[in-house]
Amino acid sequence: TKWTIEAGETWGREYQMLDEATNAELLAVGTWRPSDGPNMIDALFPHVAHGFRRKLLPLVTFHNPPWQILKTNSTGDVVEYGGIVFNIIKELSKNLNFTFNVATVKPQSLLNASTLQSPKGDTDSSANFNGNSYITTYRVPHSILEMVHNKSAALGACAFTVTEENQRVINFTDPISIQAYTFLAARPRELSRALLFISPFRGDTWLCLSATIISMGPVLFYIHKLSPVYEYKGVRCKGGLATIQNCIWYMYGALLQQGGMHLPYADSARIIVGSWWLVVLVIGTTYCGNLVAYLTFPKIEVPMTTIDDVLAHKEMVSWSYAKNTLFEARLHNSVDKSFNIIFKDAKNIWDRKAMMGEIKSGKHVYIDWKIKLQYMIKEHFIDSGECSFALGVEEFCEEQIALIVAPDTPYLHKINEEIKKLHQVGLIQKWLSDYLPKKDKCWKKKRTIEVNNHTVNLDDMQGSFFVLFIGFLIAVIVISLEMLWSRKVTNNRKRKVVHQFVT
Repeated sequence: TKWTIEAGETWGREYQMLDEATNAELLAVGTWRPSDGPNMIDALFPHVAHGFRRKLLPLVTFHNPPWQILKTNSTGDVVEYGGIVFNIIKELSKNLNFTFNVATVKPQSLLNASTLQSPKGDTDSSANFNGNSYITTYRVPHSILEMVHNKSAALGACAFTVTEENQRVINFTDPISIQAYTFLAARPRELSRALLFISPFRGDTWLCLSATIISMGPVLFYIHKLSPVYEYKGVRCKGGLATIQNCIWYMYGALLQQGGMHLPYADSARIIVGSWWLVVLVIGTTYCGNLVAYLTFPKIEVPMTTIDDVLAHKEMVSWSYAKNTLFEARLHNSVDKSFNIIFKDAKNIWDRKAMMGEIKSGKHVYIDWKIKLQYMIKEHFIDSGECSFALGVEEFCEEQIALIVAPDTPYLHKINEEIKKLHQVGLIQKWLSDYLPKKDKCWKKKRTIEVNNHTVNLDDMQGSFFVLFIGFLIAVIVISLEMLWSRKVTNNRKRKVVHQFVT
């Protein structure tokens, strides 16, 4: 007696061009006899052991870097499939044991869903940067939806945004990536250093210091004048500190650590001068220390890091966001006050070059995926060699990106298991990092400026020359007034002189 053991081979057969009779065929996997038991020539459960058993599965895709990258030859035929999605597909084919054939959708059929459109209906020619097309993952092309839904394709080898609307027609795998939105703004610039010399103290400190110098002069004068020491010892109290003007200039000179030719004879006045010297020591040390710090660490503009910062500058800054995206849909349905303001007051700019110019000048902010903004920064750096842009710190509106399959596919859990393994070993994150722009000097924070060997330049010292010019200008004005006053006094004296009349 001999029994034949047969097992059904079902995985992937719905995608094969086979007739109904062939679909029902069973595989002979072994025999069993009472004398020697089973004799297996194949796995009892073939799909558990061998997955799809090298079945050829049809896939559908389109060009959408960095997710799907289709390289073509001179005749326009696709010769190589790359990108993050196809790295995942290749791992799935190894682990689930299948081969694949890829059908491509031409970009022309995606314009309505994926390319920026101007009000005149013209496609934005600047929508490509660094070879990465500006195709959104939010709007799923209808032709791909139909192919996956009708099982003409086993898998949509494309990165698509997980939405409830599309889940009514197709199904999504577990997310292969989660992309967050942020905004692109002008890079904070260094503030003018023309008034660097007054930066160590605030305005109220300078005001208090000026008032102290002016008030200490009269105080020294009256103590010096009212002291009986000069009368008691018969010391003449003339010249030097005998006038208020000289006392004020003496206090000012002491503040600049220049001292003076005269020193009060009375102990009471000397105590005032000594106390003022101690105050000058503290003020001078504090000023010099802070001035060195300001020379070493340049002061920059306060950057916009959150959406609230952008809204706080809405009188000076406009904003726009990427169209046909999940962020736009959420703005439309959001009840958040900040998002409502962004949605209502957003500015439509169809000329990307003009938009980049406004962002660079600090008049505009653009909201999109963080990785797309990184590509835009990299493109500008390659073209101009300048680091003119910075990304916001706040990330919001996380968008799940996944592959698509038929709604009733029985293979979804197996695909999800493999995607989970790829996440756990870090392969997907590694692939994503490989396609992101490489780090350059634009990645450095503005505050992390090399300060070890800072050389003082004219920008640092221009304030001192301004002070010298202002002092020279005031001196010219004063000497002009002195000359006019002297001429007036001389003329008055000549009029008072009685000349002898001679006949």
